[in-house]
Amino acid sequence: MEVIRAVVVPVLSAYVLLAGVVIYASRHPDAGRPRTSVTGWRPRLQLIAVTVAGGYGCFLVIVVVFHVWVVGQQGALGSALRGGAFLAAACAAVFALGSLVELR
Repeated sequence: MEVIRAVVVPVLSAYVLLAGVVIYASRHPDAGRPRTSVTGWRPRLQLIAVTVAGGYGCFLVIVVVFHVWVVGQQGALGSALRGGAFLAAACAAVFALGSLVELR
C-alpha cells in the first residue's frame, strides 16, 4: 500500500496532467503563442518575474501535495522552500542573461 501512495499516485498524476496538456495543445495549436514580441527591459523583467514566481509556486504546491500530504514527509516543505528559492533565483538570472543576449 505504501508503494501506491509514494510512487504510483505521483507518477500517474503527472502522466494524466501531461497527457491532458498534450491533448489540449494538439487541438489548439495557436494557444499560448504571444501576439506580439516583448520589447524593452521593463516588460521583459515583468515576464521573467511572473514566470519564475509561477514556477516556484507550482513547485511548492507539488511538494505540499505529494511529499507532505500523500507521503507524510514533514521536513520536505522547508527543504523545498530553500532549494526552490535557489533554483528560482538561478532561473531568473539565466532568463535575464538570455534576454540580454537576445537583445544584442
